[in-house]
Formats: sequence, C-alpha cells, structure tokens
Amino acid sequence: MRCFQSTMIVAGCCVAPLLAVAQAPTSPAAAPTTAAPHILTLAQATAAAMKNPRLAMARLDAQVAGTRADEANAARLPRVSATAFLAPSPEAHCVNTDCTVTTPQNQNLAFSGVFGGASLTITQPLYTFGKIAAARQAAQAGQRASAALADEVAGDTAVEVARAYWGVKLARTLGWMLDDGLDEITAAMKSDDAKDMSVQDRQRVAVLIAEAKAQRADATLGEAQALAGLRALTQIADADVDDAELAALEKDQSYFAAHSSAERPQLRAAQAGVAASDALAKLEARQAWPDLAVVGQVGISRAQGVDDPPSIFANDPFNSNAGGIALVLRWNVEPWTVAAKANRAKLLAERAKVQAAGVATLADLDLNSAIAQVDAARTKVAATAEGEAAARAWVASILQAQAIGTAEARDMVDAYVAWFQMRARWAAAASDWNIALVRLGRARGEFRALSSVQTPEQR
Repeated sequence: MRCFQSTMIVAGCCVAPLLAVAQAPTSPAAAPTTAAPHILTLAQATAAAMKNPRLAMARLDAQVAGTRADEANAARLPRVSATAFLAPSPEAHCVNTDCTVTTPQNQNLAFSGVFGGASLTITQPLYTFGKIAAARQAAQAGQRASAALADEVAGDTAVEVARAYWGVKLARTLGWMLDDGLDEITAAMKSDDAKDMSVQDRQRVAVLIAEAKAQRADATLGEAQALAGLRALTQIADADVDDAELAALEKDQSYFAAHSSAERPQLRAAQAGVAASDALAKLEARQAWPDLAVVGQVGISRAQGVDDPPSIFANDPFNSNAGGIALVLRWNVEPWTVAAKANRAKLLAERAKVQAAGVATLADLDLNSAIAQVDAARTKVAATAEGEAAARAWVASILQAQAIGTAEARDMVDAYVAWFQMRARWAAAASDWNIALVRLGRARGEFRALSSVQTPEQR
C-alpha cells in the first residue's frame, strides 16, 4: 500500500506531516446510523487483519505446499493398482476328458452367461538410489518457504494496520488541536481588547483563521482515508480506533539491545528455496539409477459359458486363478536427457543461492533502515515535546499579556503559529515512532501468519 502525506502550513510556516495512512478503496459516505462503531485497539485491529483474504490466501498456499510434502512422503508406501471387468461369456465346452479338444474349436459369436474377472497389483518401493528422499526434502523445503512467505505477508499487514490505526489518531489529534485553536482565536477576536486592533492585524488573524480551517478540512479527509484503510484491512465495516489519546508507546531499552534479520520471513523463504533447489538437483541426478521394488499380483477370471481345463499348463483366459510376487528392477535408460535435466537443476540451485544472498542483503538493509527510523523518531519525539512545551508557555504568556492589554495581534499570531507547529510535529513524531516499532518488528521477523500475533504493545 502506498502512503500519503499532507503538510500543514499555517501563516507561511510548515507545521508537520499530517498523516501517513494505507491507501484503501474509497466509497460514498455511508448513511448516518445510530449503531455504535466497533472500537478496536491496535492489538485487536492487527488480529482482525490477520484474517483478511490476503492472509487467508497465504495460509492456503502454505497448506497446498504441505500437501506436496505429504505426496512426497507417500511415495515410500505401497502403490496398489486394481482392475475389474464384466462382459458376455463366450460358449465353449470340452469334448474329451483332458479338454484338449473343444467345441467350437475357435472363437465365435455365441454367448452364454457372464464373463468377469479382477486383478490386483501391489508395488512396494525398496530402494530408489535417493529419489524418494530427494523428493521429500524438496517438498518439505517448499512447505517451509510457503510458510515463511505467509509470515512475510503477516508482517506487511501488521505495518499497514499500524499506519492506518495511528493515521486515524494523528488526524483526529490534529483536528482537535485546530478546533481548540480556532475557538481560542475566535474568542480573542470577540473580546474588547480586539476592538483596538489595526486593519493589518485583523487581516493577519483572518488569514490565520482561514488557513486553520483549510487544514482542518485536510485533517478530516486524512481521518476518513485512514479509517477506510483500517476497515478494509480488518474486514470490519464499522471498525474504529479506541478513545485513548495519541501517545508515543513506551519501550524498554532491552527491546533494542539486539538486532538480527536472521528470522526475517523473506530470508527464511529464500534459504528454504535453496534447500529445495539442491534437493531437486539431487533428484534429477538420481534419475540415472534404477528403482528396486517388490511387486505382488493376483488375478481371477470366470466365464459361465466356458468349461475349465483340468491342467495348470492350459492357457485358459476365461477361467483362471493367478498370483505371484517378484523382486523387480525398473530402469529407464535415458543418459543424455537425464544429464541435461540434472545440469539444468544444478544451475537453478546455484541461481537460488545467489538470490538468497541478495535477499539477505536486502533484509539487512531493511533492518538497518528500520533501526534508523526508530532512532530518528525517538529523537523527534523528545525534541518536539520540548518545543511544544515551550510554545505552550509562549501562548500562555501572550494570553496573560493580552489580559493586561500589552499584547499585540502579531505576537498572538506568532505564538499560536509556533504552538500549532510544534504540537503537530510532536503528534506526527509520536505516530512515526509507533509505526517504526512495528516496522522494526517486521524487519526482525516477529510476526507470524500461522500463530498468535503480537503488536509492539504486547512484545
């Protein structure tokens, strides 16, 4: 999902990035309803998003890979082939006791009764020169790769949920801030002290109010987009965030003590892909060798219109009982074809190793980027908190000066602009910090699609 940012500018000053939210399909505004929305915490929203169709498809892909592993394991078990038939019985009778002469002597179109039979063949592999083992290893590695890719989707989903969730809170925080500022400025303009303001000062305040109203509309739009993204991810039509105010999550320093991308699902999938490719290369090379198996077979046939010769040496296809067991060696001799396929599989295995090395580099890059984002967000939260406190004190001093008639409109505008700026920057920094924690967890492989989901609040 792409992220969007809008910038608040009040009286020519950059205030802050307004929000970064997951893009979601927009739809016409729903009709007003009296039903209470479905309030979610971040943990609840993340858990709900883990059930969305994208994750469901990833889980099904892992299950499909599991069936391939089951199929490879089943190659060790006996294979059974059964055949049964039913047809009209020809008519043939013995003329002498030994049944060396029959009537008729050859086949004809005379039928008498039913001709039926069945045969059963059981083949038990004994030794395949590593073919079955290689196939099992490849299938099991493919299953691990599919499970890891499902975990990767889970991590992506967790980050998208965090962006939408904190995007709603950020937009609402900025909106409430603008509402409070507009109320205070409007009240100040209606006071007796404002009557003595110059035309220039009145226009300055009017521009400030107009800009604040425009940015309030942007905050409303940002909230709607983030909320739509949250609902799309959680598949809950009336989902909404909890009433807790936007705040920077607290994390113990031990959480940042060790960083490793070894558990990153994308890297685990690539490593499993290497194992699968190596196993497939072995499988193709083993095709040059035969298969050793035990084959057992039984069969029976009966024809109502045909007499049964009294000799085991008589070739009677109509009335027979047959059975046997043998040690069988099966060998398809295709040296040039086998060599070509084995060479191709070997090259694909080398390619998988190169790809895994590239994925490892990208995983480290993403982890280092996530660490840098966390560090920058932590610094911004602390700095903007100090700046917001200073700006709030500045506004308070201006209001006190205004109460005794010593404050000018320019001073009031400058103070409110500074407060808007730092308050909005703190809110954006807090949102960035909270999202950065989730992204760091994703880079470290902390999210799982096939197990319970944890958020930064829980870890």
